[in-house]
Amino acid sequence: MRPRVQGTEHEYTLFSRKMGSQGFDPHVLALELLRESDLHLAGEFITNGSRCYYDVGHFEVSTAETTNYYDLIRWEKAGEKILDWLRKVMEEKYVGGGTKIHAFKNNTSPDGTSYGSHENYCVARSMPFPAQYVRELVPHFTTRIIYTGAGDLIDGSYVLSPSAYLTSTVVSGETMHDTGVLNTRDEPHAEARKWRRLHVIVGDALMNETAIMLRHFATQAVLTLMEMGKLDDVPKLAKPVDDMWHNVETRNPDKWEVHLDGGAVVSPIDIQRYYLERAEPLVETERERFAFKTWEQVLDGLEKKRSRDLARKIEWLDRYYAIQEALDEKSGSEVEMMACKQYSEIGTERSLFYKRQRAGLLDRVVSDDEIMSAIREPPDDTRAYLRRKLGDMFNIDKIDWSLVVVDDGGRRRIDLPDPYATKMETSHG
Repeated sequence: MRPRVQGTEHEYTLFSRKMGSQGFDPHVLALELLRESDLHLAGEFITNGSRCYYDVGHFEVSTAETTNYYDLIRWEKAGEKILDWLRKVMEEKYVGGGTKIHAFKNNTSPDGTSYGSHENYCVARSMPFPAQYVRELVPHFTTRIIYTGAGDLIDGSYVLSPSAYLTSTVVSGETMHDTGVLNTRDEPHAEARKWRRLHVIVGDALMNETAIMLRHFATQAVLTLMEMGKLDDVPKLAKPVDDMWHNVETRNPDKWEVHLDGGAVVSPIDIQRYYLERAEPLVETERERFAFKTWEQVLDGLEKKRSRDLARKIEWLDRYYAIQEALDEKSGSEVEMMACKQYSEIGTERSLFYKRQRAGLLDRVVSDDEIMSAIREPPDDTRAYLRRKLGDMFNIDKIDWSLVVVDDGGRRRIDLPDPYATKMETSHG
């Protein structure tokens, strides 16, 4: 499958009772510490090509541009590790007395507040938007939740995907209220006549590496098929949002439903099998074969309800088991909510997710060493590499995804319109 620039944006939540009572905002302090560290490149960018900034009360990390699911996992997990390091520094230097700072990678809080966890993909501007996307991509987005959902407790119920639960329409320009399956925000961060940056908000903050892999491999495959004109016969959904709302509150695959134009009722597994079959000819490398086979195994397992094995790969399912195990030790709604949120802590010593990963209950895709190297270095096959190189060569006055202004004795503007470029003269055909 041809490379496709892609990334993620996560709003992390930091919480400390003591810091709050003293008037400190741990999100702001974490960013100040980061910009004083040797990980800082310039502006809001760090040396690994990612952007870290304050957004609506949260510490947000936008990953460097990556071209495949494998690198996406590495740089997304690197963002987790960077914030966890900052959390530990703050605990040691600014809180003291054993007071804890908690850092969460999730989508909702017990008070009902929701946070953003977005994907972005560089797609051909030539594809009609939103018409082709509604027809060919919406069926994927509304059914992939069966294996990409993070799971959460909302309004007293356990849901497969908090973002899907909070989505209200098919197409919308909003990102905080009245959100849509398709978001119309158009910030290409590249040559606008050639590329669109598809901004995906109907996705969850995921901890599980396999779930992240499936989310990006499957979506990259669907977008490639769209550009190739291979999805003309995609199943037409009669009421995608209504079906998503039904399925997101249903843990039993036998009760999942998707209504098609014409009156037929199928399973979201059937819709995903349609995409799986079309994607098979795109598979070329060993890593792509691994991801494709995992996608197939997950759909087979859901159909046969092999839940214990699937929990190794599907986050909503493993989180559900983790909550049930906590309730077996002590009952109560507070225990249930605490376990649900503790699952999403990024601190390895406190996180239920990382406790289960250490116990061998969850599958891995990348290694710890690969994540550690992504903390400092950018991907070597995208524009992130070029921004880092310019930062090492010059004093930077201004920096953005597609623009760097350097001080080289004067003030020189360098445009970076090609997200695949690793050299100044390189352009992506």
